[in-house]
Amino acid sequence: MLLAVETSGMTGSLALSADGQLLSERVLESEGRRHAQTLVSEVGLLLSGQGLTVGDLSAVAVSIGPGSFTGWRVGLVFAKTLAWLRGIPLLSVNTLQAMAQQCAGQYGEVLGISDAQRGEVFAALCRRDATGLMRMVDGVRVLSPGALPNAEVVAGPVVEQHRIVLEGNFAGRTVLPVFPRAAAVAVLGADQLLRGEVANAEQLEPLYVRPSYA
Repeated sequence: MLLAVETSGMTGSLALSADGQLLSERVLESEGRRHAQTLVSEVGLLLSGQGLTVGDLSAVAVSIGPGSFTGWRVGLVFAKTLAWLRGIPLLSVNTLQAMAQQCAGQYGEVLGISDAQRGEVFAALCRRDATGLMRMVDGVRVLSPGALPNAEVVAGPVVEQHRIVLEGNFAGRTVLPVFPRAAAVAVLGADQLLRGEVANAEQLEPLYVRPSYA
């Protein structure tokens, strides 16, 4: 049983999956996203809704950014603590890749973007493989919306504020407002677990890319 934690966006969420199949997903209120104590109770509600307890968890996957500094720190600390206390594998999922995964059913190539402040965006290009999973083509870059590489789809929580530039630069490009969800984190986390790509709970840090301007 895998628990997925997504707190890098404005709205957090939790998900449970087993054998690659999504069992349940729970959207977090803003308090639950930012406060570890509330996050614990939200996980308890998610588990109890499936007749499960923390003892039934065999792995935990967490979104590590880039995204909200305040949000992802809470999720990461919770996931690392849970993995350490229960002695279960910890999986780290790139938030931009997770958003691309949410588009995987329809599209073969997605450029995931999120707010990098000062008019720039974090960007990562992903392509769908034969199994339907989105794989990152390269690392996360910080770019202006007008300098993004060409891609079939641009998806992320900030596309609306840059829609004119995003659609104008490349004719036929699809622009999708997508917010990160724990369900996609669960899918990618389960794949990492099968591949043996387990994170070190003591060393894992958020994907800052660059310091916050706050």
